[in-house]
Order: sequence, then structure tokens, then C-alpha cells
Amino acid sequence: MIPNEIEVEVYNHQSAELIGDELLSRYAEMANMALPMALGNPSNGGGVLPDLDLVEVSIVDDETIAQVHVDFMDIPGATDVITFAHGEIVISAETARSYGESYGNKFEKELMLYIIHGLLHLSGHEDAEEADRETMEKIQFAILEKVWS
Repeated sequence: MIPNEIEVEVYNHQSAELIGDELLSRYAEMANMALPMALGNPSNGGGVLPDLDLVEVSIVDDETIAQVHVDFMDIPGATDVITFAHGEIVISAETARSYGESYGNKFEKELMLYIIHGLLHLSGHEDAEEADRETMEKIQFAILEKVWS
């Protein structure tokens, strides 16, 4: 059950990868389907997700996410996903393309995986420690298989 009427909106703020409006709408629909499955990690207090009304996903290029990475985390270089507790998920389309090719995933599915990953961070999941990362990956892949169509 979703405590608030949480909505996920997905925006494309880059031109390095072609992402049409239809795909953006599909991502938003799948992300909203994933919300009940992503909610609540009791071991971490459930995170901030239940308290949010809106989660905004911004798909950007490597240059933009690298700047966000250094500005907010003091870590240089591009990354795949950065999640902010106020309900913003920033995803690099270029990194998704590169990682997707490395792991044998289609670009579109890799992006959806990152959206789910961000939702899980908002629900209190962490991935800094190996055991936590393994748990989080298991959950995110299970959710991806349920919502990806």
C-alpha cells in the first residue's frame, strides 16, 4: 500500500541518447507500478519514499551527472544514478548505454533498472556494503522483471 499518493514523473534533459515521449511515459507508468514493491525497508526505517508526494526522475548526459556528482558528493566523474532524499533521481543516459552493453542489457531496460534503483534508495536501501548491495540488487531485479513489459 502506498501511504501518500506518490507519483513518479520522468524527464529527458539530454540529447546524447534518443528517448522519445512514448518511452518517457512508459518509464513513468512502470515506475508507478514499481512503487508498492519498492516501498519500505524496515531495517532502515523505511526511508523517505512514503513521505513523498512526487519523485522526479531526470535523465541527463555524462557531463551533467559528473557535475552533480562532484557538486553534491565531492566525487569526480560520471556515475549511473544519484538519488536525493527530497525525491529526485538523476540518471545518466550515456552511462546506462555503456553499462547496458557491458552487462548485456538493452539500453531501455538498463534505464528502468536505474529508476528502480533510485526508488529503492528512497525507501531506505543502501548499497555501500557488499551484503546490502547484494540484497538491493536482488530486490531491484525482481521488481524489474515484474514491471518490464
